[in-house]
Amino acid sequence: MTYDLIIVGGGASGLSAACAASKAGGKVLVLEKNHVPGRKILSTGAGKCNFSNLEISPGFYHSRNPAFLSLTFKALPPEEIPAFFEGLGLLWTRAERGRLFPRSMKAHDVVSVLVNRMGTLGVNLLTLSEVTEIKKEKNGFLVAARKVAPKWEKNAPSGEKTVYRAARVILAAGGAAGPRLGGSLNGYTLLESLGHSVLTPRPALVPLKVKEKIVKDLDGVRLEASLTLTDGKRVLGETAGELLFTDYGISGPAALDLSRAALENLAAARLFAEADFFRDFTAQKLKTLLLKRAKSFSGRPFSHFACGLLNEKILKTAAEIAGIAWQGTLSGTDKLDKFAEILKAFRLEITGSTGFEDAMVTAGGCAPDEIDPSTFASKKVKGLYVTGELLDIDGDCGGYNLHLAWTSGILAGRAAAEG
Repeated sequence: MTYDLIIVGGGASGLSAACAASKAGGKVLVLEKNHVPGRKILSTGAGKCNFSNLEISPGFYHSRNPAFLSLTFKALPPEEIPAFFEGLGLLWTRAERGRLFPRSMKAHDVVSVLVNRMGTLGVNLLTLSEVTEIKKEKNGFLVAARKVAPKWEKNAPSGEKTVYRAARVILAAGGAAGPRLGGSLNGYTLLESLGHSVLTPRPALVPLKVKEKIVKDLDGVRLEASLTLTDGKRVLGETAGELLFTDYGISGPAALDLSRAALENLAAARLFAEADFFRDFTAQKLKTLLLKRAKSFSGRPFSHFACGLLNEKILKTAAEIAGIAWQGTLSGTDKLDKFAEILKAFRLEITGSTGFEDAMVTAGGCAPDEIDPSTFASKKVKGLYVTGELLDIDGDCGGYNLHLAWTSGILAGRAAAEG
C-alpha cells in the first residue's frame, strides 16, 4: 500500500500525469471514483472529443493571474500536446477554428491510448475508489479512499476504506461540472483541508436561460451567429459560432463562451444576448438585399419572400415580432426594416443558467498564485501537485480546457517523478 506517487482522479489531467510520471519509473497508483477512467472525456465534443486546438494561447483562458499560463506554455509548448498523443498512437485531424479531434472521431480512442500506455508502464489503476482524506506526514502523505458501489449493482459492498501511503500526491480530482459524469466538490474540499485557498466554484461554459417564451418555438434550431452580451448600455462580451436554441434559452459554443461573463454580471444588471444571424452583412447591406428581394416577390405571400433566407423557424419568429403576417402580402418597407433589424440583433434577456448539471467546466477553484506554473507543484504543501479543473483557470470552447488538463498533468507528472 506504499507508492512513490498517488494520483487522485483518472480524468484528463490524471491520466496524462500517470503517463508522464511512469516514464521515469517508480510505483504509481491512480485512484478513480467512477467505474471507468476518463468518463468526462468520453462525453466531450458529442463523443468525438475535441482534445486540443492549434491556436492555444493565454488569451483563450480566464484567470486572475494572466501571467500564469504564459509560463506554463513556455514550460510545455502547445505543439507538444498533439505530438504527445501521436506518440501514444493517436492519429488526429483538424477541424474549423483550429480544433483537433481524433481521426476516428471517437473519444473512446483518446482514453484508450492513455490507458494502454499506463498499462505498459505498470501504473496501478483502481476504479470505484473515492479519496475521502489526504493527510500530510513528515515524509509524504496518507491517502484514504472508500470503495464505491457501482450503480447497477444494488447489493455490491461499498464504504470499505483503504489507506495508502505515498511520497507525493497529484490532486487531479476534477471540478463540479457534470455531476452525472462524476463531477463534485470533493477535490476542492481536499484542497482546503491541505491549506489551499479555494475561490467558490461556479459553472462555466453552461447553457443560458432566457426570459422570452418564444424560444420554445425555436427549440432545436442550430445556426451560425455572432452573439453580443450587453446590459443595454455597454458591451460585456462578444463571440461567434454555432448557436443552439432550446426550450429554456440558448446553448451551443457561441452561448457557452458568453456564459461566464453573463453569470458574473447578472446580479448587477439586466443582461441581454443579441444574436446577429447575418454577420457577413452590414445592416445596410441586409436592408438593401431585402428591399430588392421584396420587389422580386411583390404580390406574393411573405412566406415565399422569406423562403431560403435562413432557418424558417427563425424567420417566422422575426416576422411575428416585426408584425408581419407570414402568409400575408408584404406592403410598405417599415416592417421590412424592422424585420432586418431583428435579424441583425435578435435580443433575448438572460435570467440565469442551467447550473453545474449541464456545465462543461468549472470556474473558480485553487488560486493560481499558490501553484508553480511550470510544475503545478503546490507552494504551500511540499510534494503536492494540483492540476486540471481544480485550478481557478477556465478556457473557451474549442479544446482549450482539455489542452490545459493534458498540459498540467504532464508537467506535474514529470515534476513528481523527479521528486
